[in-house]
Amino acid sequence: MRAAVLQEPRQVSVVDVPDPAPEDGVLLRMRAVGLCGSDLHTWRGHHPFRKPPVVLGHEGAGEVVSSADPACSVGDRVAVLPALSCWECTRCEAGHPHLCAAKRVPGGGWPGMLSEYFAAPARVLVPLADGIGYDEGALIEPLAVAWHCTSGGAVTAGDSVAVLGGGPIGSLVAAVSQIRGASTVLVSDVKAYNRSFLAQQGVSQVVDPLSDDLPAVGASICGDGFDVVVVASGHPGCLAEAFALCRPRGTVVLLPMFAGRLTVDLNPVVLKEIRIQGSTIYTPADFRAAARLVNDRVLDVRPYITDVVALDRTPEVLNAIDAGADHLKIQIDPTR
Repeated sequence: MRAAVLQEPRQVSVVDVPDPAPEDGVLLRMRAVGLCGSDLHTWRGHHPFRKPPVVLGHEGAGEVVSSADPACSVGDRVAVLPALSCWECTRCEAGHPHLCAAKRVPGGGWPGMLSEYFAAPARVLVPLADGIGYDEGALIEPLAVAWHCTSGGAVTAGDSVAVLGGGPIGSLVAAVSQIRGASTVLVSDVKAYNRSFLAQQGVSQVVDPLSDDLPAVGASICGDGFDVVVVASGHPGCLAEAFALCRPRGTVVLLPMFAGRLTVDLNPVVLKEIRIQGSTIYTPADFRAAARLVNDRVLDVRPYITDVVALDRTPEVLNAIDAGADHLKIQIDPTR
């Protein structure tokens, strides 16, 4: 089968690789695989554990083409939860399998999804509803990231929420915050394309932090500060902005993996008793909740898809994204 393999930093080739051996007897023909910011970090050689040679891609949906598991049938259309936890350690037993030290993810102990076929156990396959496209199914994964970071009481009805970074994850965090009943949602982003998209999606407060005084704009909207500030950008300056925007005893949620060590003034955290919360991927419950949002079209994710292209175009697309091409979510269809 063909797969997009990162041979070394910034060099991806679509080459023939061995067919996968089905785990638990389930083999998928991949139909949509989203390109994520972490794929770009891997491509640049900056990812902490995904190292070449590696098949990229972890946001995927496909069709079951063979199955020895009664939970799946040939022809089933599914999204893939891309984390294989051990379900035996204390973290898994405590209900936090996403923090399992032994978990395998695509590109880390498990092949990536940017290939014609992909093997997965039935327990990580989530059905797609009739009428829901594979492209929509592949967006369940990033939506689950947004759902997880706003869950557990992080965002509740009536909260004011600021999101720093309006790319794919940040824009989905804004959408999920609205679904959860946030009274006010502000999103800042340096790209005009992203700001225009957010405005089209009904985000009333969209700010350019390069031309506007973000803390001043925030104060004009929420004088005492925002209840929740979600950092969805890896830019180092976002931390200082987040602390300035957060109200006393509010919460700052950190989503990105930063490229290096950061230096930031923590006095506002002390003086305002700000709670800092990290958020990494999602639990299986989060993933299934995101699947319900997509399957029931509580959130119509189709506008988030900028383009769907053939597998052979993967190197071209990664170069274009690295060069700053306007996009929100570009997906690969390995059958093309």
